Amino acid sequence: MPGAEGRALSAGDERSAFEILDRALDTARADEADAVLVSADRNISRFANSNLHQNMSEESAELTLRVIAGRAMGVASTTVFDDESIAATAQLARDAARHARPLPNFSGLYRENEAAPALRTFDERALISPEAKARALREMFDRGAAHQVQFAGSYTTGIVSVACGNTHGVRRFCRATSNDATVIGLHAAGSGYATTCSRSSIDLAALGDEAVEKATLRGGKNEDLQPAAYDVILESPAIAEVLDWVNMISLSGQSFEDGSSFFVGNIGRRILSERFTLTDDSIDEQFLPFPFDMEGLPRRLITLIEAGVPRTPVVDKAYADRLSLPATANAWHLGSSDHGSAFHLAIAAGDASREELIASTKLGIWVTRFNYVNGLLEPRSALMTGTTRDGTFLIRDGEVTARLPNLRWTQSIVEGFSNIEGITRERRRVSAWYNTFGGTFAPAMKIRGWHFTGKT
Repeated sequence: MPGAEGRALSAGDERSAFEILDRALDTARADEADAVLVSADRNISRFANSNLHQNMSEESAELTLRVIAGRAMGVASTTVFDDESIAATAQLARDAARHARPLPNFSGLYRENEAAPALRTFDERALISPEAKARALREMFDRGAAHQVQFAGSYTTGIVSVACGNTHGVRRFCRATSNDATVIGLHAAGSGYATTCSRSSIDLAALGDEAVEKATLRGGKNEDLQPAAYDVILESPAIAEVLDWVNMISLSGQSFEDGSSFFVGNIGRRILSERFTLTDDSIDEQFLPFPFDMEGLPRRLITLIEAGVPRTPVVDKAYADRLSLPATANAWHLGSSDHGSAFHLAIAAGDASREELIASTKLGIWVTRFNYVNGLLEPRSALMTGTTRDGTFLIRDGEVTARLPNLRWTQSIVEGFSNIEGITRERRRVSAWYNTFGGTFAPAMKIRGWHFTGKT
């Protein structure tokens, strides 16, 4: 039998992954059990001052086993897959279950085993070598140098393999490619930012050109503004940063149960703009498709907010039972305290272009992205604070007239998403550091009366 090292390196293969899952489930010795094996093979290239300074490849795999004993759950994980290590992991999970409280209304693990959607998650074009990445970066560096712009950022490529199953015969497997690039352009006039992610290839040169445009736009024309509420045009990365916090404080089963979510008391009531529809969409192949959650439930389109009306939080199986809600297939870790997380957030596209949003603004601020966001100020209104970064611009009489310093803002996102005045047709895929499986598919958005409180 191969050793632990060999098991880790082969865990991304479907046959090997199911063999590890089967041994873990056989060892569980509980009323019910399920398990997830996540394997990753990634290469990350980091760069600064238009020089590639780090290229790192990593292979990893982790098995998580959950046992159910008397409706109580216990979870344990291991990165070593020999029989002894798996048996020790199962014992830890059983010990945890013995000390846990029974789950209210829990009807057991998923067992229907319907077919998961057939999605194209793997694209050979995403599998480029470190040498090819270095050549693409060199092209971007050279194009930036023509505008006196240097670049910093990262470019990550890889494959993630996920196998999950349970003692009711559920078995799922998926291999997904992923590319993710973040580019910051640095110029004497300021900085600019561009990012995207994809299951396929990324046009790195186009990202670099976008960062150059933001870094050099209205160079030498700098103004300031007094703290006040201004109309804003938020680019996709800024929207994605806000939604990462909304996901945590408002969309999960835990936040719904503890009363901190703005969904509580508002299901079926219009509290946001009619322009705003938010879904959890892992089956749209122009986004980042993925066919099932970590409990093996088939993924489908889940409408979270429809034309400003909250419809449902996202829940795992335990909290679907606990809260008497339909299952949404949103378990992304068997031991998660959130009990549901949306990993494929998508905002419905509008009918405007970014240029039209700018042209419609008499006095406003164009924001590329946010930084240092704190979304825990007052979760019931999603009150947050943060700063702008890497491209903040003044709009006057429908034109971009000057660069602004980075600005501090404090804003209720419930209020902000109630004051939407326009949404672009174009949407951008944006990743998050914690999100292995998906990201956010966001347009740019014009919002009335965003509260700026100072500058940094």
